[in-house]
Amino acid sequence: MKEISEPGAETRRRAAGAAGGASPACTTVGETRPPRWRRWCALLPVLACACSLEGLSVEWDLSSGSGGDDGSLRIRVEAEDEARCELSGRFERVNDPSASGGEYVAAPEMVDVGCDAGDLVDCSFEVGRAGTYQIRVRVATGPDESVDNSFWVSVDGEPSEPEPGYRYDFSGAKFHEEYVRHSKDDSGALLKFPLDPGTHLVTFGCREDAAKLDWVELVRIGP
Repeated sequence: MKEISEPGAETRRRAAGAAGGASPACTTVGETRPPRWRRWCALLPVLACACSLEGLSVEWDLSSGSGGDDGSLRIRVEAEDEARCELSGRFERVNDPSASGGEYVAAPEMVDVGCDAGDLVDCSFEVGRAGTYQIRVRVATGPDESVDNSFWVSVDGEPSEPEPGYRYDFSGAKFHEEYVRHSKDDSGALLKFPLDPGTHLVTFGCREDAAKLDWVELVRIGP
């Protein structure tokens, strides 16, 4: 006669078996690999269900794409976006299939005509989270790489003197991404700005005409 187990006996046997040892794969890794592999083992359930890894670290979050105006670590605006960036003076939008969104902005190169103080790109950002921010851009030099390669950069109108912003030099005729630094700072440190929640204005002034600006991004790096 077949023995009839009491209700729940099978469930208890399975639970006892599970308690007696960890997952075979994880146990093997933990016993035969250095301790650093245990961290990967801990991530297996997350990877198996394709859960988001956002929030594990600032470095991971920064590598996982741009965000929006809701307190994310990154806020990006296209320089040609009329709703977010106001062009003044000689700055204009230029069609280019290699630019993000198909357009960039620049002050056209003119013979014997330099930049004017009114040649500006004012990009508005809604910051939802207080912290320290850096500026990341996608830029390219103009036809003459040796001179069409710089902007004046300021945040909320500062600095305004003795020069109309931080001097930002760059190189590369093809569009590329990089962080803005003050070229007159011999340390080479990237610019950092403490920002409170609210509207902030990042301005690119013409220093060398024909320099190309594709998009601008604020990146939160810490409190």
